[in-house]
Amino acid sequence: MALRMHLNNAPIVEALIDIRVRPQARTEPSKLESIGALIKDRYPTVKPIHQVATHVEFKIGVDAVPSVTQRQLGYRFESGDAKYVLQAQTLGFTLSRLAPYETWEALIEEAQAMWKHYVAVAEPESIERVATRYINRIHLPLPIGDFDEYLTAPPFVPKGLPEYVSEFFSRMVINDPHSQAVIIFSQAFEPLGPGNATLPVIVDIDVFKATSLPTDGTDHWKLLAEFRDIKNTAFFASLTPKTVELLK
Repeated sequence: MALRMHLNNAPIVEALIDIRVRPQARTEPSKLESIGALIKDRYPTVKPIHQVATHVEFKIGVDAVPSVTQRQLGYRFESGDAKYVLQAQTLGFTLSRLAPYETWEALIEEAQAMWKHYVAVAEPESIERVATRYINRIHLPLPIGDFDEYLTAPPFVPKGLPEYVSEFFSRMVINDPHSQAVIIFSQAFEPLGPGNATLPVIVDIDVFKATSLPTDGTDHWKLLAEFRDIKNTAFFASLTPKTVELLK
């Protein structure tokens, strides 16, 4: 069971639910624009999502001239307060909650409501992948004598080198044998600006599972509830009690 603790200063800058699907062969990205009419009261801003590719062909004696192609993937819908972002594409559905984060229950409720609209318009054949991802930014007070005071998996500096770390990135891919989910756990330092009193540390936790589920069932929501527990376990396990105190 994951450690559960309310944090008054929760460091979540983005939380998202992502559901990848097997689309109907006849589903065109332009069809997804009609989702906007169903949610326009809450999501008034609509923008197309494009994939841009640049192709360069090299020939001897001929100057290379790049060609740019653009392909539409779907639409991005933004809530009136700009706190929720829905991305509807032929290959899937992503709902993001930006800071300030509310609760998991609020995020799931919103996702379920938007998912119904997505399924009604896109008519996907099945669900192929389910994921939740939380991106946290934690401000550690400077100066820091030892990163072990704040992080349980801090940067390791080989003996003999000065312990003045200005950049750091780590990424682990972990397989959970119980749920069969994959956890991608990443940590990084953000660049320091002049006069910074804190060091911004990103803790990024992505939990997902490849699957095959019907779009009208509830098993994907049950999976997401499991993933939330996994995410909580990973988050609190990565922090020392001193860091948790900073967030209470």
